Amino acid sequence: MDTTPEEAAQVVALLQQGLSQRAVAAQLLLSLSAVSRVYKRFQETGAFNRRQRTSRHRCTSERDVRFIVSTSLRNRHLTSVDVQQELRRVQGVAVSEWTVRRRLKEANLTPKRPAPAPN
Repeated sequence: MDTTPEEAAQVVALLQQGLSQRAVAAQLLLSLSAVSRVYKRFQETGAFNRRQRTSRHRCTSERDVRFIVSTSLRNRHLTSVDVQQELRRVQGVAVSEWTVRRRLKEANLTPKRPAPAPN
C-alpha cells in the first residue's frame, strides 16, 4: 500500500530527528521497506508526493464514445450488445459490451427498466 504525502512527511521528520528506520516503521505502523522507499524518494527528489503513473490505454476514442452515447440516446431501447454491434458495424471498432456499459455510465446514462403497463 502506498503512503500518503502526510505519512511520508512524518517518516522524513522522524528520521531527521535521529530515529532509526526500524523505530519509525514501528511507530507509524508501516513496513520497513515502505519507510526505506519513502526516505530514498525524498533524498532523490526532495518531495513527499508519489511519482506520476501512466494510465491504461483506452480502447475507445472520443469519437467512439460520442457514437456510443448518441446511438443510445437515439434509441433508448437498445441493449449494450446492440450498441456494441452497431459500433463494430459502422465504426469498425471491436469493444466488449462491458466497455459500452462503462462509457454509457461515464455519460450518466444508466440502464432503466420500463415501467409496468397499467392494467
